Amino acid sequence: MRRDSKRLARIISRFRGRTIGVLGDYMFDEFLRGEATRISPEAPVPVLLIKDESVREGFAGGAGNVAVNIRALDGRPVPFGAIGDDETGRRLRSLLKARGISPRTLVIERGRVTPRKVRVAAHQHQLLRLDFERVEPISARTEEALGRNLARWMAKLEALAISDYCKGSVSTELASRAISLGRQKRIPVLVDPKPQHPEICRHATLVKKNLVEAELLAGRPMRDRQQLEAGGRQLLAQLDCSNLLITRGSNGMMLFESDGSAHEIPGVARPVYDVTGAGDTVLAVLALAICAGATLQEAAELANLAGGRVVLKFGTAELTRSELLDAASAKIEAP
Repeated sequence: MRRDSKRLARIISRFRGRTIGVLGDYMFDEFLRGEATRISPEAPVPVLLIKDESVREGFAGGAGNVAVNIRALDGRPVPFGAIGDDETGRRLRSLLKARGISPRTLVIERGRVTPRKVRVAAHQHQLLRLDFERVEPISARTEEALGRNLARWMAKLEALAISDYCKGSVSTELASRAISLGRQKRIPVLVDPKPQHPEICRHATLVKKNLVEAELLAGRPMRDRQQLEAGGRQLLAQLDCSNLLITRGSNGMMLFESDGSAHEIPGVARPVYDVTGAGDTVLAVLALAICAGATLQEAAELANLAGGRVVLKFGTAELTRSELLDAASAKIEAP
């Protein structure tokens, strides 16, 4: 095994037991699979035959998927977010418990609707997605409860990941409080924001954004190296964060560090099966790798490998530590 491979393997081996807070929008993802048998005579849509409705699959989505990926990679996630006192919220809590993730730090808000996404698929191909949600900001009482939970746990955390899907759990004030607490405790805070919520990035250790959303935030194209460097440096200043990572799918990633350097992480050519939740896996690996002593460039390289591997799976998927080790070995040993 080459020296680079040994270094990455050592980083991955130190994922075990790393305690990482995950603040964000916790959602319930459901998959309903069947067989497309014919076209409906009522409308030009396929008729999906579902022989057993009890085989519905449930997964933690959004910030929940970040937490599940951290757990699958042998880390210890601590969830922070607001869910409803509804059936979906109860199913989500049970699912997290079953994965070895305590939901006690989640705040249950009366009247809140826990977001639920139902994906209907035939032969591993998505036909339709149904979103059951009511997007609204968390109450002042819920925000204060989450702030207290974060303050209570911050000394025990080694990193905090903020996964914002703009469903209301991550207010600007709460994100600012979380990042301020992280800076006080010298804990890295990684943020994955939506373009309409850039203010939550202020003073973050690292902001992760995919290319399309980075272009929206910057208001300019980033299609070649020159455009990427100009746009990335603009965003670094615009978001007022220390470091920025732009993910580019099969084209890899571009990392902009606080010292002014820019690093291109090449993509790995492979078929894409399903991109659902790939960004969550990337955020989970970034947080774990940084806690495990990786440089930002090494963390980005591992996250790039993880993202390339998880898109080979169907639906809201997770990556295990052994799968990431295999991906690292395959990449480095390739001619």
